[in-house]
Formats: sequence, structure tokens, C-alpha cells
Amino acid sequence: MKNYVEALKTITPALITPLKKDGTFDEAGMKRLVTRLVSKGATTLLPLGYSGEARAFNKAERRRIIEVVREAAGDDVVVIAGALGDSTQLIKEYSDDAAAAGADMTLITPTDFFFLTDEELKDLFVRLNEIVKIPFMIYNCPENHHYCSPELMAELAKLPNIKALKQSTTTDKIQSILQAVNPKNDFIMVSGDEFEFFPAMCLGVDGFVMGGPGNICPEMCSDIWNSYKAGKLDAAREEFLRLVSFFDELYHSLPYPMVISQIKGVMEIAGVCDRWMRHPVKEVSNSDMHVIEDMLKRHNINL
Repeated sequence: MKNYVEALKTITPALITPLKKDGTFDEAGMKRLVTRLVSKGATTLLPLGYSGEARAFNKAERRRIIEVVREAAGDDVVVIAGALGDSTQLIKEYSDDAAAAGADMTLITPTDFFFLTDEELKDLFVRLNEIVKIPFMIYNCPENHHYCSPELMAELAKLPNIKALKQSTTTDKIQSILQAVNPKNDFIMVSGDEFEFFPAMCLGVDGFVMGGPGNICPEMCSDIWNSYKAGKLDAAREEFLRLVSFFDELYHSLPYPMVISQIKGVMEIAGVCDRWMRHPVKEVSNSDMHVIEDMLKRHNINL
């Protein structure tokens, strides 16, 4: 059996989902993306998270996306598939489908449409711990209006099927959860926000899930992490600031609130896949693609 806590002590790309112009899944594009990332050192991959437009796909599409990722990645790569749903039963079904499609773990958020009390939130994950077939990672997602508190995570981290928490923001929450969870548990907290990358390392986080950077510049992320672990703090900080300067401009200077549009635009420039999004979300316009090309040059981002 794989040691999932150890496997997550790395930088995990949260994959985009390549699409064709008609909105259908681009299997060839996904295979190119996975092959590219594995060739650059990725040992874990996360399809169907926020970056993967998970909620835009039906069950059959989700299952095929996971199958293609597994086929392209091979048996040694750990695949963590998003299983986001609005009921315990639906999350279980997505998790079972993910397991059947070849996923090692799932990523689970609290329900999104239905607001849960703290007691209901705890009951959700306690029940899922009992009924899902494979281990899972809880996601404290900024886009979800629920938040698993440090006190709740201290309890949930003891459960055998709950192996990890993805905590995206903010530094104070990362610190609070690190302090609350017993380090002796078979459990890891990973950071999921590129803008918290360097601060999280300083706090002792040793696993990261990256959306934009994980797809676009995984080698740059690895360089930052390796510099930090080697004690080259100035070099790590300098590269981190260059990384976030680029992504701050990429995400916030263009009229696309779903930053996945911009990430896909970059991946089209890289020759990995086209930039199409699931309707009604808009893809980056031709004129803004030129703006992104200029950003890449000015920030010296190598694809």
C-alpha cells in the first residue's frame, strides 16, 4: 500500500481540464499535459479540482478524465481526483467512480450549495471516513463558504481514511492548523495557494498543491522549494517574488474572474492544449492572448 502522507510531501499540480471548441473533453490534450508534468518530475497529480473545472462535468465525463490521467501517468504516480458534491451520497458515488477509474485518493470539499452547521460538517466527514473506498484529502477551499476549523481538523486528522488537508489561505490559518493537529497522526496539511508558497514553507509546510504554477511552471516551483530546503533562503525568496509577481498580473489584470481562463491561455501558448472553457465561462480573447505573451516575456517565465 502506498504511503500517501509521504507521497504528498511534494508539489502536486492541480490539473486543468483541456477541452475542445465544442466543450467536450480533449483526451489528447490531457495526455500531453500529464506527460509534460511527469517528465518535469511530478509524482502526484490532482485532476478535477477547482483548476480542473470539476463541477462542470457529469459523472461519465469525470470518470473518463480520471481514466485518461491514470493511463498517461502510469502506475507509479499518485492520482488524487476531485469528488466534489452537495450530499454525502453524491460525494461517495464520485469517490467510488474515482477509485474504479484508477485514482489513489480523492479531494473532497464540504457541500457548496447547502450550508452546514459545525455539527453537520463534522458528521459529513466522519461518515465519509466510514463509507468511501479510498483515502481522501479535505479541501478548505476559499470559494466554498465552509471552513474546517483547527479544532475540527484536530479531530478529523485522527480518522484513518482522512490523510490530508489542503489549506489554501491564509498564513494565520495555516499556522493555527499546524498547531492544532497532532504531528504523530498519519496525516499531512498541504498548502494550496501560490501566494502563500514561501510563507508556508517558513511555517514548516512540506507539501503543496499548485494550480496555475503547477501547470505552467512546475520547474520554477521545484527550484524555489529545493533552494529553500538547501538553506538558500535569499534565492528561494527572490524566485518566489518573481513567481507571484507574474501570477498576480496574470490573474488580476485581465477581465476573467475565473483565473482558469488565463491558465489555459498560457497552456495554449506552450502548445499543450487549446484555451477553451466550459460554457458559459469565456476563454481568453485573441487580443488578450497577446497581452499574456507579453507578460511571459517581461517576467521571464519559461514554459
